[in-house]
Amino acid sequence: MQIIGILAIIASLLYIGFIVKLIFNIIMTYNNCNPIKTVGWIFAVFFFPVIGVIVYIVVGRNLRKKSSLFERLRNDIRQRKHKPSFGFKIEEQARTAKDHKELKLLLSHLSQLPIFPGNKIDFFTDGQDKFDSLLADIEGARNHIHVLYYTLGAGEIGTRLKDMLIKKHREGVEVRILYDAVGSNETPEKFLKEYKEAGIAIDAFSPISPPRILHRINYRNHKKIVVIDGKIGYTGGMNVKDEYVKGLSWGKWRDVHVRIEGPGAQGLQSVFFTDWYYVYKEYLGCERYFPVVEQYGDNPLQIATSEPLGEHRNIMEGMIQAIMRAKKSIYIVTPYFVPTDSILTAIQATAMSGIEIHFVMPDRSDNPKVGYASNSYVQQLLVSHVKVYRYTDGFIHSKLMVIDDKITIVGSSNMDIRSFDLNFETSLFIYNEEAAYKAKQIILEDISNSRPMNLEEWNKRSTFQEFKEAFFRLFSPFL
Repeated sequence: MQIIGILAIIASLLYIGFIVKLIFNIIMTYNNCNPIKTVGWIFAVFFFPVIGVIVYIVVGRNLRKKSSLFERLRNDIRQRKHKPSFGFKIEEQARTAKDHKELKLLLSHLSQLPIFPGNKIDFFTDGQDKFDSLLADIEGARNHIHVLYYTLGAGEIGTRLKDMLIKKHREGVEVRILYDAVGSNETPEKFLKEYKEAGIAIDAFSPISPPRILHRINYRNHKKIVVIDGKIGYTGGMNVKDEYVKGLSWGKWRDVHVRIEGPGAQGLQSVFFTDWYYVYKEYLGCERYFPVVEQYGDNPLQIATSEPLGEHRNIMEGMIQAIMRAKKSIYIVTPYFVPTDSILTAIQATAMSGIEIHFVMPDRSDNPKVGYASNSYVQQLLVSHVKVYRYTDGFIHSKLMVIDDKITIVGSSNMDIRSFDLNFETSLFIYNEEAAYKAKQIILEDISNSRPMNLEEWNKRSTFQEFKEAFFRLFSPFL
């Protein structure tokens, strides 16, 4: 019995030592963050030692404190090695962005990417149209094709893409593919092996295999990027999955994707290369991936990326800057609205200052838990004079914003904590009134297929409904 008692004392001391060390780690990790978050994690691991510790390991550790190597790599790739080569004079288009010099400077400092002029921009709201265009561009590739998707699915669309990429690889075109391990977890391993068996370089971004599964699973690469010959790029909200074309069993799938032809494709190239190095530790520094690009259109753009690394939340900070400097109107579409305090405050303060804000969100979500959490913010928007619309013609997955009919923000990033803090994301900031007009027409069509909300109606929902919304809001970082 004495031995058991001694062992119990030793175990207790080890446990206390572990908890003290973990609390010390939490304090040091969150030393420049909101103290409420720090206290919350300390409370969780102290009073719920098993569940609290597991949850902290999975979602609590702050990778931004350990990001110097990745950040130096990213800046080296984007600043020193991969300068875009323009086959035209850029002065005129550079002047078109002078009205947004503060936003432009902010994004340049945050993402270390310049403004890319001379782009032709095409918007897609139909999955079939997007994939038909993408496959046609891939068919015309002569040098290289770089692909990064959160979900690289099988099915009809995935098979068409796979067959085309294997065909081009056999013709001598370089093909590189990255996919997210969690986003593509339903894709059969046999299907992915067909790429490897054909000789294509393909791998998962941040695999969820042991022993690092616990701290990797919460940090996902949510980007959707394709770059063809360094001249054509695609990005937006559409993954490689049949539902993006065929819709869901209960309605259509509404989304937005963009095709870039011009220098902006080389910005996406730099983003892809950074992620490629993250996976393969292979530095792709050949100039042929950055050919001289002619002017294809009149759209200057910047590319913002966000990662759970570094001191800044680039896309969120860019959005806040754009929102707070709006002069007339803002149109927003997002499928998941679980915002940080700062983005919510920016929207509310701007709306209450007299700027007209139209906000479109799903009436029914493909993820009910996120849907409940998103609904918990509707009252705050309505009270702040934001005009809220709930899309009823299926599910809306678009990530689109138009500021003052001049700036368009589009990409993979949702307006939620996961996209801003935890995921690897990409968004375009386009400075062109014609592009803004096209984007606004897309949102106006969404509004025509939505029902406007008012505070009186919203406050009539049941107490149980309010409870579900408040409950899932508590788990915002996990959703």
